Amino acid sequence: MNTSNPFLSIRWKAGLFFSSILLIFLLIFHVIIYWNVQQKFVFFRSQLQEQYHQQLLGQITTTRDQLQRLAELLISPDTTQHSASGKHKDILERIQRYRSDLELNWDVSQVQLFDSTGRNLGGWGPPTPKFIKSIITRTAETELAQNQLNCEVSCKQYLLLPILADSPTNHVLVLGYNLTQSLLDFRAQTGADIAIISDQSNTQELRQADTSLWDRHLNVLTSFNSNIAYLRYLAKHYRYQDIDHDKLILRDSNLPVEFQFVKLKQVSNVVLVIIDNIANQQHELSSLTYRTIAWSLIGLIAIGGSLFLLLSAPLRRLSAVSKALPLLAEKKYLQVRNMLNHTLPRRYIDELNILEQSAVVLSEQLEDLESSVNKQTDSLNKRTQELIQERDFVSNLIDTAQLIIITLDKNHCISSFNELATRITGYQASDVLNQSFEQFFHPSDWQRVHQSLQQLSNHGEKIVHMESDILSTDGQSHTISWIHSNFRVPTNNAVILCIGIDITEKKQNENELRWLATHDPLTELYNRKKLKNQFEHLLKQAIFNDQQGILLVLDLDHFKDINDSCGHNIGDQLLKNVARALTEVSRDNDVLARLGGDEFAIILPETDLNTAIILCEQISARLHTLHFEFEQVRYSISSSIGIVPFPLNEFNVDRLLSSADLAMYQAKSHGKDTWRLFTHDDMLGKQLQERMRWKQKIEDALSDDRFILYFQPIMQIQTQAVSHYEVLLRMLDEDGEIHSPGMFIEIAEQSGLIHRIDHYVLEKGIAKLADLEQQGINITLSLNLSAHAMLDADLIPLLEHLLDQYNASPDHLLFELTETAAVADINQARVLMSEMRDLGCRFSIDDFGSGFASFRYLRELPVDMVKIDGMFITHITENNDDKLFVEALVSVAKGMGKNTVAEFVESAEILEVLAELGVDYAQGYYIGKPQPTLLDGPITFVQ
Repeated sequence: MNTSNPFLSIRWKAGLFFSSILLIFLLIFHVIIYWNVQQKFVFFRSQLQEQYHQQLLGQITTTRDQLQRLAELLISPDTTQHSASGKHKDILERIQRYRSDLELNWDVSQVQLFDSTGRNLGGWGPPTPKFIKSIITRTAETELAQNQLNCEVSCKQYLLLPILADSPTNHVLVLGYNLTQSLLDFRAQTGADIAIISDQSNTQELRQADTSLWDRHLNVLTSFNSNIAYLRYLAKHYRYQDIDHDKLILRDSNLPVEFQFVKLKQVSNVVLVIIDNIANQQHELSSLTYRTIAWSLIGLIAIGGSLFLLLSAPLRRLSAVSKALPLLAEKKYLQVRNMLNHTLPRRYIDELNILEQSAVVLSEQLEDLESSVNKQTDSLNKRTQELIQERDFVSNLIDTAQLIIITLDKNHCISSFNELATRITGYQASDVLNQSFEQFFHPSDWQRVHQSLQQLSNHGEKIVHMESDILSTDGQSHTISWIHSNFRVPTNNAVILCIGIDITEKKQNENELRWLATHDPLTELYNRKKLKNQFEHLLKQAIFNDQQGILLVLDLDHFKDINDSCGHNIGDQLLKNVARALTEVSRDNDVLARLGGDEFAIILPETDLNTAIILCEQISARLHTLHFEFEQVRYSISSSIGIVPFPLNEFNVDRLLSSADLAMYQAKSHGKDTWRLFTHDDMLGKQLQERMRWKQKIEDALSDDRFILYFQPIMQIQTQAVSHYEVLLRMLDEDGEIHSPGMFIEIAEQSGLIHRIDHYVLEKGIAKLADLEQQGINITLSLNLSAHAMLDADLIPLLEHLLDQYNASPDHLLFELTETAAVADINQARVLMSEMRDLGCRFSIDDFGSGFASFRYLRELPVDMVKIDGMFITHITENNDDKLFVEALVSVAKGMGKNTVAEFVESAEILEVLAELGVDYAQGYYIGKPQPTLLDGPITFVQ
């Protein structure tokens, strides 16, 4: 059979077919193998470039940390103790001292010190680049360290470290580290070259002509001759915008190198290029491909199965890696390591080994990092809680403190405002924060407060004390005692600490005390002290101007009877009405005062006698209008007035007052409800001289310690044992004569010396009691107090002091106050008795029954003992009324738990009656007379 087509046997067809199929299979297999190898190569290079990236950044970070430690070495802690000038001198000295060590061992090329304005204070090394200088001021202001990479002079890493100070001036330390050695170290460690491209020139560092790439400067390039051509090729075929990305990896098929571009966060105009020669790897990859094809063609049929088995294991490992890597994101680190092969071949490793080991190492590092982060997080959370607790404690302490606590910033604006400040001012903290402190003060006060705050800020004052008034939202003014002080470590928000105490009430009390020192609290008129001060001035003025004035001293008639009959409340109201009436009839320039009790005084400056007499008649008429009725009894009010003109015979104020007092008593002796002019006749003169002589005697006796204590025994009737002694006062005259109190007490009360006598008796009595206690004699002493003791503000403090000074037992002290004195001001008497009993002392009412309302007040006074007036005791054996009164009094006293004492016991018959009536104690000449010493044996009754 003829045919024009060539003959080809089926075997060949089959061979060609299978050969074609085999060839296609081989090509496909090669493509797959090649693609797989390329993918692994790309992945490996990505991992390697990531390591390069981390290592490069780590090298720069290490350099920064070295600079940080070197800076801390240069700024020793001791420098913080110097002044601002001393501090920078000390730092400059250290910079010079360590220069050689820094240059040779640490590659530091520049250390310079600047002040906060950017002025170079000293150091060494080349000039600082302009860009670095531009951020020195910002570093000083923000007080934050700056780290910069700059290639303006040479590619250096700069550290700008602020140096804080107590003064407003800070300094900045600049250290420059040449990156050359760091880049060489990087090249030595990785084998990769590196280039730095910026918009800054660096011809000095390259020592070659400035190379421009993408209109930028090539500042650094390792292996310059080998790599410059690659960079120029790159600049020619790629735009700068295409490569200006961090971690960009670029491989060009025409170049034997691989590029990675690194951008630094803190430097926007610098790009670092990692250049890694991959020619050998590419060549090895190509050779591997060719060898794979050759061996695949030769041994595909023979070793096809073996090849399949050979590739299966790597594929499984790669699959395991691909499955394991997503688990890292899920933090399943142990599962990742279980899926991967941990063992390395003994001789050679491949990409899969590296990939597996990298994945294992990565899982371990991530696990360690997560553990470290968790620990740090726990530690930070714990510390945060501690700080929150400390903050809450301090905040609670500030808010609960009974002090106004305010902090001010440098502009004197409020940065904190505690709870008490809110309560006092009425402002909420949110309303006043960042507002001026001035809003709380009156303009006149703010000027003084502002000056004080300026002293703290500008003149170095540490603490300023002052008082000022602040205004609250309701318009009230509070007086505050301030302590302004500077913070030792000020912040932007807190420079001055203001602590205030509200002393408004204290100031009010002080004003009230000052008023009470010169006024009578009941009538609100001047008191004796203020009157004498005013009188001294008016007397001098009258003498100087040769003018006449009149002094009136008036005393209400029968006031004691009214007070005892109607009670002290009616008496007090009457005194107020009298004071009001005197004020109404007096002139504006007249001086009115209450001298004490029911005694008043009026000073009439520039007044003649006729005018004074007219005023006396007006006073008499006005007082007659104050009559009142009480329990169907009508009481009329009148007064006796003594008139004294001044100046008079060079009389001083005391003598004029005594003269007016004498004239007033003359008026009383002539029928009362009248006036009497003081005349310097013999009788009145003698009376006045006698009063002045006794006043001088009293003063001399007090000065010369010529008052003597006498002791009269008081016997317990049932046991006939002396339980205590009444202390009686005697005056020893210069001629040796002894005077009883009746001779001088009235003069002492009128002249104001009675308080000194009370204090004298108090001290001598307590001293005697302490002496007896030291001798083992347990006896009670009864001390008499004058009626003026209730108005003596120094009495209780003096009693406390003397008890402590002499270490005397207060339960052995018994104080006596007459019923008349107690009833005259029962409220003050009750206060005095209560205060003395609180100290451990006891109290007794003397001359009980002599008043008008004894039983009425017995229940109101906190007394321990009642001393029955002697007028009920003297005739008790003959007068049945006295006996009934004493019996009733004893019954009432016992019912109230009070003991009774009978005085003026002059006979055994009286003592016997007292025993029958249940009287507890007896005192009188029959028991024992007053003596300067205590009894030295049993009682010997005196008939």
